[in-house]
Amino acid sequence: VAIKTFDMSKTAVTVEQYAECVLENWCTEPRTGYDCNWGVAGRQLHPVNCVDWKQAGKYAQFKAKQQGFQGARLPSEAEWEYAATSGGKNQKYPWGNDEPTCDNVVVYSIGGYRCGKEGTMPVCSKPLGYTAQGLCDMAGNVRQWVQDKYQGSYKGAPVDGSAFKGKGSNRVLRGGSFNRDVARYLRADLRDNADPSYRIGNIGFRLVRSSR
Repeated sequence: VAIKTFDMSKTAVTVEQYAECVLENWCTEPRTGYDCNWGVAGRQLHPVNCVDWKQAGKYAQFKAKQQGFQGARLPSEAEWEYAATSGGKNQKYPWGNDEPTCDNVVVYSIGGYRCGKEGTMPVCSKPLGYTAQGLCDMAGNVRQWVQDKYQGSYKGAPVDGSAFKGKGSNRVLRGGSFNRDVARYLRADLRDNADPSYRIGNIGFRLVRSSR
């Protein structure tokens, strides 16, 4: 796959950032309740979660109309994995090939050891887990919506790094999350999918834009 140059946000979209869109009556509120950060005191800098795929896309549209954010959108699956491997390197995790620990990823437990957290943390809480380009939480904290429709393999996927737009309705999710407890669920190549209306505590998103 030939990936065109793009910019990706350093963090997943936070509660504070998403709230701006809600206040402007452009976005609808996330779901509340178990593991959801919306409406919980002290979680403004946590990733916004409990948002569905359409809400994520609506926020991207909101940012795209603001000066300095033109072209904002959800990343394609190819773009996301390229970024999660520190620019397409042959490595398992955003930081390299060393197995994840409680020091570099927001996760419930790893390797049989509890990490002391049962929910999300503020974005960029684990600097040892950054990619080489400085992106944080590409493994752990929340899984992230991308543009693509889900298919069981990469057969027929675009070779230019754009999103797959074929048959099916489920959308792709990439990245690990805070409620994982096995290293393989944090790998940069992990793929998952969900109905686009799905809104739970371990799903958030981040934005990209094509470089000028």
